[in-house]
This record gives sequence, structure tokens and C-alpha cells, in this order.
Amino acid sequence: MKRMKKLICLFLCLALAVSITACGGGEEASGGSDGGESGEVNVYVGIEEPLTGANASLGTAEYNAIEMCIEMINEQGGVAGQYPITYETVDTQSDAATGSSEVERLITTKGVPVIIGSYASGIAAAVSEVCERYETLLWEQSGAADTLLQNGYEWTFRTESMSSLWGATSVEYIVSEADQVQEVLGKDIQDLKVAIVHEDGSYGTAVGEGNYAAAEEAGMDIVVYEAYSSSTLDLSSVIMKLIAAQPDVLLLTGYVNDGSLFIRQSAELGFTVPILITHSGGHSVQAFVDAVGDQVNYLLTVDPVPCNPKLDSFSEELQTVFQDFEARWTEKYGVKPAHHVEMRAFAQAYLFFTQVAPLAIEQSGTFSAASCRDAILSLDLDASQSLMGAGVKFSTPDEPFVDPVLGNSHVGQNIEAKAFINQYFDGELYCVWPEEYAQKEPVLFLPSSSSLSAGVVD
Repeated sequence: MKRMKKLICLFLCLALAVSITACGGGEEASGGSDGGESGEVNVYVGIEEPLTGANASLGTAEYNAIEMCIEMINEQGGVAGQYPITYETVDTQSDAATGSSEVERLITTKGVPVIIGSYASGIAAAVSEVCERYETLLWEQSGAADTLLQNGYEWTFRTESMSSLWGATSVEYIVSEADQVQEVLGKDIQDLKVAIVHEDGSYGTAVGEGNYAAAEEAGMDIVVYEAYSSSTLDLSSVIMKLIAAQPDVLLLTGYVNDGSLFIRQSAELGFTVPILITHSGGHSVQAFVDAVGDQVNYLLTVDPVPCNPKLDSFSEELQTVFQDFEARWTEKYGVKPAHHVEMRAFAQAYLFFTQVAPLAIEQSGTFSAASCRDAILSLDLDASQSLMGAGVKFSTPDEPFVDPVLGNSHVGQNIEAKAFINQYFDGELYCVWPEEYAQKEPVLFLPSSSSLSAGVVD
């Protein structure tokens, strides 16, 4: 009997030890950072992108760029040359509800401390709420809508500029070309008739608001201010309003399908315009080029990153990295990474794994949501240290960023972020403004080779 009691006691002790160990393992998984007694650091992230659905072509391009970045860094031993990066991937299916549930699954069952994504602003908004609830860091790659960072959330960070700044940048660029506008059109900036047309989602609306605020401040005559659904199959009513208004400038924001539909129906209905500037989204991606063919040439786009930039604006190290990325991408996919999706996805992933992650590990000895957040908040980089073409310094709850266009407050925004003017030449985007990043001279007025040209220049 005594022997039996001893065996029972031993069994209970072993069971208790197993229970304690299991609890410890769960805690470690939720942090996803520390290897325990071994002292190893686990650089482990989740990548969420729309790999199927309406945004699949764009989300896939972004995912491929992030994956290539990780591959290049791991070839050098990983973060800081010694911590290989591992990752989990989920498909948001171009749906905000799916995105939030999939990210929640990554956090609660996989213990992922950092989420990277999301491409679409609507998905980013849903994912940021989940990350805030679980105190998981969201390194947002491309959700540009102004509203994303207006909730005061402490775990979401965006490196690129917000949508309203894209809208203001197109107007700023036109103002900078006032002499050319006067020479060709015989008009001062205040005499320009401007049309603003945008898709009605959070992204397009913010760009349109930026367009409007900047054009109004410049004294331009806003003759059309029109929103439409990006899922529309007919833009003829919008185009007829433009024909009636006869604008000198069209500021256009949309995605791939509606963007190519606009080009096609404008040609059919005979709409022309001297100056056309699009705003990233679906106008500066390969799928749009494939859809419209040669009509893409000379289209101007506003993007959060300089495409095909003049490399001597970056550090020598980043010049080498960019050239390596360009060569690898071109060999693997048959085209240069000349568009904003792959460019900004690679640039921001590289910034995270070469600046944020090493600093987090150095400061705390771990890779966790909290250590990465602390590292991000301590960043203060000049433009030469980021392939985004801008410095890096983030706003905080104590010191939110008040944007200069619409006057809203933003927490987790890179206050140094900029927007750039890129332009298509022979099917490839090149940065044309500002001058320090410009590879080519800009062509402001649509030439006669474009179906939308008003014929003011040859």
C-alpha cells in the first residue's frame, strides 16, 4: 500500500511538471521571440496578403517582393547575419473579414508577434483592430487610406505616405510646372480647369480629398469632382461629364479593372485632356500595363515610392541591394520590378528586417511585438538609409502627426514619408519628380501618340 501511495504521489508530481511546462510553452508561442534557455532569438513573422479575389494580382506581387527580400536576407545568415527569418502566410482573399479572422488565427494559434501586409486599405483597417486587441505589431506595407491611423492605435505602423498626400502631390507637381503650363496652354495656374475623379473606397476618397484641398488652395477652378464604384462596368456617365466640362487637368484615382475601363471608354467616347495624372492604386502595376498596352506610355502616376529611381540618392549599400533585387526579379518574373507594388513592398520589408528587427534584438535580446515597437519608435533615419526615398521617424500617441493637407491626427505614421511622380516610358515606370530621384525628364502634356491626348503638343 505504501508503495502504491508513493507511485501515485510520483505520478501527480510528474503531471504537475508537465502542466507547468505546457503553460510555459504557450506563453513562449504567444511572444514568438525567445528560444528559452538556449537564448536563441526566433525572428518569426506572419505575412497576410490578398492572394486570391479582386486584389490577387496586386497582393501576389507584394507577397513575392516580401518573400524575395526574406530570401536575400536569409542568404546572408538572416537578421544581423545570425537570425534566420521564418514566416507564416495567409490569404486574405481580398476580403476584410477573412483578413481579420486569418490574422487572429495566426496570432492565437501560431504565436506570430509581427504581421506584415495588407495591400488594401479596407483589409488593413480590419487587421489593425485585431492587432491592437492582441498587442501584436502590424507593419503595414500599403494600406494608404488616411483613416487607418486616426484611431490612436499603438501597434500599427505605416512607413509610406498617406493617400491625401498623394492627392496633394499631383497638384504640387503641376504648380511646379507653372512656366510650362503658361507656355503651352497660355494659362496661369489659377486659370486651370481641374477635374477630380476617384473610386469611392477609403483609399480613392482620401486621394480625392487631397486633390481637392490642394487644388482649392492653389486657386484652380475645380469643374468636376466625381466618385464612382471601382466595381462598375460602365464609366460612360462620368466620361460624358468630363467631355462637357473640358478640363485642362484630370486627376484620376482607381484600380486595375476600372482604370483600364476608363482608358478604353474614353477612347470610344472621344474624351481628351492636356494633362492626366493618375494616383498609384491600379494605374502603376503590371496588370494595368498588360490591360492597356501602348496607351500606358506617358501616363503620370503618383506613388509612395520612386520607381526606377536615380540610385545615387541612396547609400552605396542600398544601391547594391536594389541592383540585386532588380536582377533577381527580372530573371524570375521576366519584367523589371518597375511598379509601385513590388518596389514599396521590398523597400519596406528590407527596412523592417535590416533596421527594426536588429535594433529590437539589440535593445531587448528578443524579437517580440513589444521589442519591435520600441525599436520602431526609436528610429530616426535619413532618406539615404531607406529605399522608400524618404527619412523614417514615427509619430506616437503623445506626439501624433497632424497631416498638412486635411489636418487630421495620425499615430504610427512615418512623418518623413513623401509621394513621388513616376511616368511610363516604353511600358516601364521611371521616377521623374522630384529631381533628386528622377531618372528621366517628365513629359507633362499627353503627346499625340496617346488616345487621350488633346493635341496641345506633338
